[in-house]
Amino acid sequence: MQINHMANITGISFSHAENSMNTRGLSLMGLDYVHDMTTFNMPICYKNNADGRVLQRVHSFLKVIKEADVLVFAVPEATAHYSAGFKNAMDWIICATHFNSDLGQDGPFSNKPIYIMTFTPVTKNAGGRHFEMTKHLVEKMGGVVHNMFVKNNGWKECVPGNYEWVKEECIEIFDTELLDKPERKPDMSDRPKKWVEQYKEWDAKWNS
Repeated sequence: MQINHMANITGISFSHAENSMNTRGLSLMGLDYVHDMTTFNMPICYKNNADGRVLQRVHSFLKVIKEADVLVFAVPEATAHYSAGFKNAMDWIICATHFNSDLGQDGPFSNKPIYIMTFTPVTKNAGGRHFEMTKHLVEKMGGVVHNMFVKNNGWKECVPGNYEWVKEECIEIFDTELLDKPERKPDMSDRPKKWVEQYKEWDAKWNS
């Protein structure tokens, strides 16, 4: 599928599966870039301080998000919740942004249009039970969720060349670049510094 546009529209599948339906679904949409969690190979988040120091592979993930104008997050549903891969990626973002101490102001997708999708083999009435939780988390971190879509019956429909399956969603997503961008949030640039100082004070009590 090809739709003329100017913006960088990037899809990220929060799946680690080599044959991921969510990654394959995004590949049908004609996005500028499609990545999944195997691209970045981030380990389980093990940080608990607010210094903003993270692995280079996390920086690579952040760079992809920062360079996008519009983001399409394909989040698999796992046990009626968002997937562990999605939560782990968000945890790394939190660590990289000083535990989100600026309330999402300077996060990698701050004020960016985001679409949330789930591609699932289930035939109907499933796949989006995590949407409200996912939307709440993304918006708390500064993103602007424009819409959420479930694409069911994936074993039949998510096949090479079936662009019609995602056509309506693509038209809406590619039109996003024409929308007005939201205003920036109030400056809270001193917050990260305070969080780092408070962490050091707390940590010192355990090392004295």
